Amino acid sequence: MRIDLRKFFEAYEGSPHQLAAVDQLADSIPDELLDKFSDWVVCFEVDGEVEPLLEHCHKGYIMKEPWRYT
Repeated sequence: MRIDLRKFFEAYEGSPHQLAAVDQLADSIPDELLDKFSDWVVCFEVDGEVEPLLEHCHKGYIMKEPWRYT
């Protein structure tokens, strides 16, 4: 049975067993998905809650303010 990650992480409180579980999940995820410039990370940071990078180098292009191009 597949879980809904949005609902699943709403219950996140940062308790030790939850931190251990997140570490286990991170260890199972391919490195390219944990890269700072992977598509989902760029999308996640685009809403202004996280300070965006001033310059983004991805796939051979350098973009100033990449959040303006998504």
